[in-house]
Amino acid sequence: MALWQDLLGNGNRCFDNKDYLQAEYYFQQAQACLDELWTHDGKNSRLLTAWITASHNLAALFEYQGNPELALSYLQLPHQRVLAISQDQEYDEDMRLIAQNALRLTLRALLEFAQKYPICQSCLKQLTDLQALIEQDSPRLH
Repeated sequence: MALWQDLLGNGNRCFDNKDYLQAEYYFQQAQACLDELWTHDGKNSRLLTAWITASHNLAALFEYQGNPELALSYLQLPHQRVLAISQDQEYDEDMRLIAQNALRLTLRALLEFAQKYPICQSCLKQLTDLQALIEQDSPRLH
């Protein structure tokens, strides 16, 4: 098992055991480890999705601890990264498609957060506009 997987697993166990300070440590270490790996393998979709997971775990932790501002920053960070990747022609089509699919995850997390905590109206409009664009581009099954 990769180091980042161990770190995420340890963070989840600590969170479940209400050892929030240690959970934060493990999640941040996992995120840093994944960031480092990403610098060497920036087209690895598995690293990208794991990094999103680490960021969302930190967001959940900070939200649970009553710090919605910090939680929001850990939701925005992966959203901004996958949005940039989805539009960057330096990435191959497969990676851009993976990033576009990841946008659904990051966007959903941000919109759910916005239902619980107020965010600025222009930010909310950008998110809902992006959601409409993504839904418009999604194939429909009949």
